[in-house]
Amino acid sequence: MRKTTVAALLLLPQFPGPPALGAQEGAATPTIPDDDIVATFSIVARDPATGELGVAVQSRAFRAGAIVSYAKAGVGAIATQAAANQTYGPRGLELLELGLSPDEVVTHLTGSDPGRDRRQLAVIDAQGRVRAYTGSGTSAWAGHIEGDNYSVQGNILAGEAVVKAMAAAFESARGALALRLMDALDAGEAAGGDARGKQAGGVLVVKPIGDSGRTTDRWVDVRVDDHAEPFKELRRLVNMSVSRIHSREARELAADGRFDEAIEKQQAAIAIVPGEDQLIYGLARLHARAGDAANAVETLRDAIERNARWRELAGTQADFDGIRDDPEFQRLVGS
Repeated sequence: MRKTTVAALLLLPQFPGPPALGAQEGAATPTIPDDDIVATFSIVARDPATGELGVAVQSRAFRAGAIVSYAKAGVGAIATQAAANQTYGPRGLELLELGLSPDEVVTHLTGSDPGRDRRQLAVIDAQGRVRAYTGSGTSAWAGHIEGDNYSVQGNILAGEAVVKAMAAAFESARGALALRLMDALDAGEAAGGDARGKQAGGVLVVKPIGDSGRTTDRWVDVRVDDHAEPFKELRRLVNMSVSRIHSREARELAADGRFDEAIEKQQAAIAIVPGEDQLIYGLARLHARAGDAANAVETLRDAIERNARWRELAGTQADFDGIRDDPEFQRLVGS
């Protein structure tokens, strides 16, 4: 990690350092409208196996996901909430990228902020180090739990049980980071959640682009800004996102001729979103390319029963050329 020098920080006048000793005395605390209070529970986390970093949030506040969540691949993730200071997100990421630790970032951001007592903040870096901050003026119940590669935090909650349930759920969950983040949100809601109710949420996961051919580090980026059932809608969107990532990975594996692995990955995508006809059709294509006529026809039949348009497409698509003489395939597509 690069060490941050005094000279480097002096080049960032937009990031004021902590005030001089005694400067906080008598400092005015700004009045913050109730509409700007993001009563929230959130999690920031890292998956050490994949390098993914993420933020997930739910709140009885309009468009909470857009306000709270910041992340940059290879750098870190930040949640800023309660009387949310949205400059904490971009500034915190800049400071992490300069080489400051999460401890230093939190100290730097809150130390110069006269409204810090009403802020809540969590920072995780690319090494999995975490630091959370809950201001003394945040509304009860408010607090946080720091764990291995994650931090959970919230304010205006039903009680401490909310963050405890989130931590336990994240630690025990398996699978893609986005799904584990969603499990933590669901557990928080089951334990009482936001004392004011539910309205909005979001899940953001970033990952180094590498050689994936992608042009953004945002692997999962979904939000529900205003919904009667935000948890259900957010879960649906997260599942769609993760399933499509698996399907993309399946195509990449197939391009390398690794059809067994590609088929397994496509089946994983379908398991997350059962009954999705496009994913099922994609599995039929993989079976056909692998030369497995029986499974290709069976899977294609399932896709066609769900959406008849796949019949015509399969009749002309090159992926099925290897099984085009199969009698069952011919009967199915009408050729």
